[in-house]
Amino acid sequence: MNYLWKIAFTILCILFGLFSSAQDEKDELFQHAPILQKDRVFIRNISVTGNKLTKKYIVFRELQFIEGRSYTISDILNRLQTSQQNLMNTALFIDAKVNFTNWVNDSLDIQTDVKERWYFIVLPYFKPIDRNWNIWIKDYALSMDRVNYGVKFLGKNVTGRNDLLNIWVLNGYTKKMAFNYYNPFADNKLRHGFGFDFLYAQNKEVNFDTKSNAQQFHKNESKYMKSQLYGGLTYSYRRGSVERHYVRVGLHKESIDDTIAVLNPNYFSSGATKIVFPEVRYTYQNYQLNYIPYPTKGKYIELEFTKRGFSKNMNLWQLYLKAGKYFKLPKNMYLGSVAEMHVRVPFDQPFFNQSMLGYNDSYLRGLEYYVVDGVAGGFIRNTIGKQVYKYEFNTGLSSKKYASIPFRFYLKAYADAGIVYNKQNIATNFLNNKMMYTGGIGLDVISIYDIVIRFEYSFNHIRESGLFVHKTDVKN
Repeated sequence: MNYLWKIAFTILCILFGLFSSAQDEKDELFQHAPILQKDRVFIRNISVTGNKLTKKYIVFRELQFIEGRSYTISDILNRLQTSQQNLMNTALFIDAKVNFTNWVNDSLDIQTDVKERWYFIVLPYFKPIDRNWNIWIKDYALSMDRVNYGVKFLGKNVTGRNDLLNIWVLNGYTKKMAFNYYNPFADNKLRHGFGFDFLYAQNKEVNFDTKSNAQQFHKNESKYMKSQLYGGLTYSYRRGSVERHYVRVGLHKESIDDTIAVLNPNYFSSGATKIVFPEVRYTYQNYQLNYIPYPTKGKYIELEFTKRGFSKNMNLWQLYLKAGKYFKLPKNMYLGSVAEMHVRVPFDQPFFNQSMLGYNDSYLRGLEYYVVDGVAGGFIRNTIGKQVYKYEFNTGLSSKKYASIPFRFYLKAYADAGIVYNKQNIATNFLNNKMMYTGGIGLDVISIYDIVIRFEYSFNHIRESGLFVHKTDVKN
C-alpha cells in the first residue's frame, strides 16, 4: 500500500500549493493601484532592434501598443509583460525585451529588442521509433533495427514572416519522405495563413494489435508490411495574439500486407488491406501562457473536431479537448493542472482508429510501458514545481546571441489519473475501463530553443515504479 501513501502525499502538496496561490495575487496588486489606473501616458514611437531576417511588422503584430495612443500606467505595465510573452511564444527568438524609454512629461517611447535564432538547420537524424526511450531500452535492448536515420532540413522564418519549411528524408525502420510548408501570415492584415503537406512512408514492421496493454508487432525483412501516402492543405485564421483557428483537409491512402489482415481482421475493418479516405479537421487554440513550451502561469485550451472517411470501413467522428491552468506561487513555485478528453463515434471503430493513451504526448507519468486503446476517455495531470537553480553556460563564442546558454532547473511532484473506455479486446487488456493512478517526483531542465528534458521517477496503481526520461514539448 506504500504507493497509495505516495499518491496521497503528492495530492496534499498540490492542494497546499493551490491555497498558497493567493500570495501571488497580492504581489501583483501594485499594478492596480488607483494612482496607476488614473494617469495616462502617450506613446510617441515604437522601435524594434535586433531583427535581421524577421520583418518588423511581424514583431509589431505581437506588441500590445499602438503609436499615437495613450494608456494608463497600470495598462502599460501589463502590456509590456504580455508583449514580451507574445514575442517569446512565436518561437522566433532566443530572447526578447520590451521596455519603455524616453519618458518626458506625459509621453514615452516603446523599445523592443530581440535576439533571433538560427532559422535554417540541416541535421543528421537518428531516433528510436518506440514511444519513449524506456521502451527501446527495456524491451528491445537498444536495437539499431528500431532506429530511423537520415537527414532533415528545418527552415523557420523562411521569408521573415514566421513561415515554416521542413523536408525529411529518412531510412532505417521507416522509409519516409515528408515535405511541409506553412505561412501563418499570408495577407496584408496578418490574419490569414495557408500550408500544405506531403508524406510517403513504408514499414517492414507493423503494430497490428494490443495485448496486455502492450503493442504487438509483426515484421518481415523481405517486404514492406505497410505503406502510407498523404497530401493535405491547411487554412488558418489568427486575429489577435492568443486565439488560432485551423481547417485542414487531406486525403489518406493506407495499405497493409495480407498477413496483417489475417493477424487482425479489424485492423481496417472487415479484413480490408487497402483504404483511401478523406479527412477534415477543425482546430481551435487559445494560449494565454507566459511561456508555451514550459508554462508556469496562465491558461490554455485546444478544441478539435475531426471527420475521417465516409464508408463502412472508415467512418469516424472525433471530439478532442485539452485544457490547462497554471498558478504562479511564491518563491519561484508554480501549480499546474492539465486535462484531456477524447470521444470517437460510432464506438465500433477499427484498430487503426483506437490509439489513445500512451501515444505522443497523451500519457500518464508512470505508465509509459503501456498503451491503452479506446474510443472514449481522458486524463488529468497535476504538477507542483519549484525553480531550484538557474545557470548561464559561457560558450566562449564571440556572438552576442550565443555567448551564453541559459539553463533552468525545476524540481516537481505530480499526481495523474485517467480512464479509457473500449468495447473491444477487454479480456486481453487489463487497463481498459478502469481508473488508473500514477504519481512521482522529477527534475525538469529547460534551455535554449525550447528544449525541455524531464527526469521523472514515477509509480503507478499496479505497484510498479521506475525512472523515465523524456525530451518533449509536453506542457507539464
